[in-house]
Amino acid sequence: MTNRRNFIRNITSLAASVIFLPYCKASDKERSGVMEGEEWKDDKGKRLNGTGTYVLTEDLEKTTQDSIEKHRMGDFIIRLCDADDQPLIGVDALIELIEHEFDWGISSAGSICDTNPKAVLQAAHIRELFNCTTAKCYWDEGWHQPIEKIEGKRIRDKFVDEINWGLANGLRVKGHPLVWTVRKAIPTWMDKYSYSEQMRFLEEHVRDLIRTGGHGVGQWDLCNEMLWEPSLRNLSERNWPHIETIDEILTYLEPAVHWAKEENPYAIYALNDYGLVKTNAPGVTSAQQRQRYVALIKEMRRRGCAPDALGTQCHVAGWYTAEEFVQMLDELSEAGLPIQVTEFWAKLKDYPFDKDPDGEHAEGDLIRYVTMIYTLAFAHPQVSHFTYWGGGDWFDGYGEPNQLYHAIRQLIRNEWFTKKTITSNSEGELKIKAFYGNYWISLRDKQGNHYSQTIHLAKGSGGVVKVNLPIHR
Repeated sequence: MTNRRNFIRNITSLAASVIFLPYCKASDKERSGVMEGEEWKDDKGKRLNGTGTYVLTEDLEKTTQDSIEKHRMGDFIIRLCDADDQPLIGVDALIELIEHEFDWGISSAGSICDTNPKAVLQAAHIRELFNCTTAKCYWDEGWHQPIEKIEGKRIRDKFVDEINWGLANGLRVKGHPLVWTVRKAIPTWMDKYSYSEQMRFLEEHVRDLIRTGGHGVGQWDLCNEMLWEPSLRNLSERNWPHIETIDEILTYLEPAVHWAKEENPYAIYALNDYGLVKTNAPGVTSAQQRQRYVALIKEMRRRGCAPDALGTQCHVAGWYTAEEFVQMLDELSEAGLPIQVTEFWAKLKDYPFDKDPDGEHAEGDLIRYVTMIYTLAFAHPQVSHFTYWGGGDWFDGYGEPNQLYHAIRQLIRNEWFTKKTITSNSEGELKIKAFYGNYWISLRDKQGNHYSQTIHLAKGSGGVVKVNLPIHR
């Protein structure tokens, strides 16, 4: 208890910016067969029987519906005018949401940016449901094309293909990641250089990726997993969980923010970390890591290098109860930044109940669980982005949408969707309560001519949008 009090006292003292966290190391036996950088997967035998809320109860559904209406919708007045700026009275106009302001993401660009029939079919369904995808750009990672495994030989073609696939399908594109100081992601050729030279190579790497992405990549995971990994200069001393002080994390993170924003000041840069809801890490709790995360953001803001968003991975240590998930979001909100759920998935291997994970009810339980997490995230006012990590979970073996896809489609394209036909009043106004996002507004004049235009109904816009159509009387 004394150590716990000392920890809390330390994280609230940003002047020192030093946090010492007591923890014990996992033994080699405990970590056998687990790749460095993926120790969080080592949860064999640690699955807990589910106790808590894993589905939307009636009370929880009412609470989330109220919150969604409050935070994701607004009252708007759309003023229709003709080419002479006169109001269009008594006109029937169709208003239909074409793109949510909220990011509905999927990370499957790398697996389906192909021309085979199955990939083309999946792409069509992805366009219908999602509006954001992730293009991967690991400096050196085993499961994905590395950018520069061999010094000086930078290979960017798959990264560029994933960007182009996203843009061609009308999706917002997020790059992942710019910086990741874990052994498996830093090329081994870097080891022969001094620390100052390594920092120079890191800078060149970050700047090159942003230039490669250009303005087609509007969001980036700026840094990956800094709460669990060593700083660049301490990479050789890595012993997971490697808990650095905030000052030490900022030896590479602070300059990386400046490099990124110098190259593209218009992009959204998020930090990205895991183990913030639950963790199986030895000697470190999720609550402690949430507190460190908030302290890190506050110190970055004090130094003038704050990111634009705070990212949380949500796939570690099994399924989360509603109470655990919301507590995580509430505590991270203390950082005062938009929250991105950057990597979420749900697997039957993590089935939290004391019954057969392959039983007849398990798939339905998983769908209800995913529906709950999506709903809780969308209902939370601080969340701006939600990415499901991986694409295979959404389709059957033929590329057709499965039950999970249809369940989430029911939310995003039905319950959280606006499509209405409204008749303009005596002042040419259409009054509507709508989800924030981009819309088609279409109508016909008295001669039967069709007109359409895109409009943006944005939060904080004042609620009044004027639309001038090329209609002459």
